[in-house]
Amino acid sequence: MKRWQTLAIGIGISAIALYLAFRQTDIGAALTTFRTARYSYIALGIGITIVGIVIRGWRWWLLTNRQLPLADSFWLWNVGFFFNNILPARLGEVVRALLAGRRQTMSFASAFSSIVVERLFDMIAVVVMLGIALIGLDLPGWARSAGIVMGLGATGGIVFLALAARHQEWALRFSSKLLSTLPRVSEESGRALVKPFIDGLGGVSDWHIFIGGLGLSIFAWLVSAVTTWVVLLAFWPDASFIKGVLVVATAGLGFSIPSAPSGVGPYEAAVIATLTALGYEANASRSFAVAIHLISFLVTSLLGIIGLIREGVSIRELTSEANALKTQLSPDQGLAGAPPETR
Repeated sequence: MKRWQTLAIGIGISAIALYLAFRQTDIGAALTTFRTARYSYIALGIGITIVGIVIRGWRWWLLTNRQLPLADSFWLWNVGFFFNNILPARLGEVVRALLAGRRQTMSFASAFSSIVVERLFDMIAVVVMLGIALIGLDLPGWARSAGIVMGLGATGGIVFLALAARHQEWALRFSSKLLSTLPRVSEESGRALVKPFIDGLGGVSDWHIFIGGLGLSIFAWLVSAVTTWVVLLAFWPDASFIKGVLVVATAGLGFSIPSAPSGVGPYEAAVIATLTALGYEANASRSFAVAIHLISFLVTSLLGIIGLIREGVSIRELTSEANALKTQLSPDQGLAGAPPETR
């Protein structure tokens, strides 16, 4: 699929999601919710957000096998997230790997592989959080059953990732054969699709790195749940922590959907749908969704800009280099498609 088609699909999904989420908004009621919010809790939420970002920088430092200084891991993580905030197609991941690859101790390929693993661990952590929330909340029996299934699925996913890190060829064969059972997917195309992910797992074949990276991923998402809960308290003083867990898990799922930069649209729609399903008023839920997304956007953008100044490079320069590099990272080439100087 061409880049403009991917961009058009993402913008289209965001536009539809925003329309569905905000089409019945009472502007007056939403503004009243903002006026009556307890801003001390929002300030606390901003502080906890920064703690969570520090943990994510620490995790990336570990997943790179400590080839980057810890400070570089923190600032480059934020630079990458800043680019994801303003550019489509998760270009920030390429930017982060590109900047890391300029260090003498790190190559583009190893940096990009660690980011692939980071995304896989995030996916597992989100499923774990969602399972915990569904089991812990006072929900119908089918929801608790779904939580148990998700918990078992996450456990199975962890076991598979651990085995794939040690036995990559087996994982490639297994995954490609599994995907080939889907319509229009051959074993060869399935192998090309999963190869970058399996290759990335080679960097966490050490059990200490694997367990540490996965543990920090779950910890980081728990801190995000605390942030969400604290901001919930700014709007609803009786909000429980487990509801914060559910909201951050569904928001994570919403953020994974193809969309415009920063996940705008699907993120808000996921948060609003979750809160209204929990019985919260729709306009207040919309105000909360805007607030929690804005906190993340502003904090990561500010830290990303500081990191960019620290690197001494411009947004235009990095965007141009990352776009050129991404065209070479086609699914059938994987990291081998990167130019020699970045591998």
